[in-house]
Amino acid sequence: MATERADTNYATSTLWTSGEWRRHCLAGAAQAFDTRIPEVTWTHSLASALATLPPLSTPPAAFTRLALDNYEATAALRAEIPNPKSQILNGMVLALGPERGWGPSDRAALRQNGFTLAHLGPRILRVETAVVAALAITRAGQNSP
Repeated sequence: MATERADTNYATSTLWTSGEWRRHCLAGAAQAFDTRIPEVTWTHSLASALATLPPLSTPPAAFTRLALDNYEATAALRAEIPNPKSQILNGMVLALGPERGWGPSDRAALRQNGFTLAHLGPRILRVETAVVAALAITRAGQNSP
């Protein structure tokens, strides 16, 4: 997806047009002994991805929107996950930026669309590592089985 600082080669990769991404999802599910394939969507720009989200005024009110950002986030991801004992978490959108991070206009668009910026700590992680770490923290924070 094209963002302010993204390498355009990723957005034009045949990974999406050839369906190769699905092969990777199937291999990951098989390795995890899971029959559920994650929902995967792809858009050409951050603006078009944000446009697919329901309006902020749409219930459920507990729908959480978090974006990972090491530059302007003031709290750790684990601190931004709603406490499942005090609030029912009906859904979450977790936005991870490109290797070079979100640009100023990307951050403004995310904030305008109800996202809270959070970080995974002081070190910059590769996207594939950040995805795994963020999902593990999110899952643990939800106390899911």
